Amino acid sequence: MARTKHTAKRGLSRPHRKRFQFTGSPSARRKAAGLWILHPQSDTGASSEDAHQGTQRQTEKRSRRSRPGVVALREIRRLQKLTKLLIPFAPFARLIREITGFYSREVTRWTPDALLALQEAAECHLQAMFEDAYLCSIHAKRVTLSKSY
Repeated sequence: MARTKHTAKRGLSRPHRKRFQFTGSPSARRKAAGLWILHPQSDTGASSEDAHQGTQRQTEKRSRRSRPGVVALREIRRLQKLTKLLIPFAPFARLIREITGFYSREVTRWTPDALLALQEAAECHLQAMFEDAYLCSIHAKRVTLSKSY
């Protein structure tokens, strides 16, 4: 049996609610409400370019806001398609050299191929660890991954 979405049935026992009718765009509603401030052209002989700038400001559309989480999901999908490394190479190489200097004074130089291999292995390990941690947070009925104490 297929899952279907059950919509709410409108029974006769509930009173009919009044619905608001909005006509036009939000900017048209603002203009009608008097919230749109127009700067009149001055009588000092303003040029047609100044008038064009004023109308351009009035007709300029605002960027649309997306719902919370939509941009994050879009970024996740984009990053999952990429095959390049996400950690910048220079800071990672500095970290490797610092760790190596802490543990051994004999190894002071790294080939670029060795650093790339280490970086790829480190990113793969971090990704697997974050995936497992996110699955644990979902198991604990949380949406957000948070550190445990």
